[in-house]
Amino acid sequence: MKKDRNFIKNLILFIVSVLSIFAVFAVGMVYIKPAAGEIGLMEKGYRNLCQVNVYAGIKNGRGIIIGVEDEYIDIVTSKHLVSEENNVSIEFGNKGRVDAEVVYYYLNTDAAIIRVYREDSDFYLKGAKAPEIMSKSDYESIPLSRNVYFAKDIFDTTLDVSEGKWLSSKEHIYELSEDVGLFAGEVLPGMSGEGLFDENDRLVGMIIAANETEGAVKPAYELRNEYMSFLIKQ
Repeated sequence: MKKDRNFIKNLILFIVSVLSIFAVFAVGMVYIKPAAGEIGLMEKGYRNLCQVNVYAGIKNGRGIIIGVEDEYIDIVTSKHLVSEENNVSIEFGNKGRVDAEVVYYYLNTDAAIIRVYREDSDFYLKGAKAPEIMSKSDYESIPLSRNVYFAKDIFDTTLDVSEGKWLSSKEHIYELSEDVGLFAGEVLPGMSGEGLFDENDRLVGMIIAANETEGAVKPAYELRNEYMSFLIKQ
């Protein structure tokens, strides 16, 4: 009889302990989840952490962090945005602007590399990182009508995104003299240099042209390959 009472007592203590653990966990989540949401811990975050606003004189556009080194951070952006302007700066989130230097123009596409140096930009680019870049085989096999994502307002520091539909992995735009991928979606003026991402936050490509209903992107793997060649030749 005594053993039965001890067993019941221990069982009750065990149940109370388990319930207490769940209660503490639930209360913790009430406070942790909003805080995590504020700093992006609940999201993959590449769209938020690899893109910057680019300013060149009276022109503005977007850029994607493509290289993060100990001494500098490199950003790929539109060549037409920075090709005629020496006064270039970037802005990451709402931390303020920092000067950037144009260090490379792509040979056959509307893209350029601008560089910001760590000693000048660590505070302004805190938390920034390069995205995962979609491989060539994955890019060429994106199913038609697959959802893709890009920013809907380049001045929105939270970088809310809009959803588009993938149309083709390879089309030729004669005005640009290059092969590009196409997607359906409303691209706003000033979004040259904006990144296009898949549902896993992999970088599909960079927007280089658009009309009211479609956008054209240069594949991210091609941008990276030429960037790596540039680094080797430095």
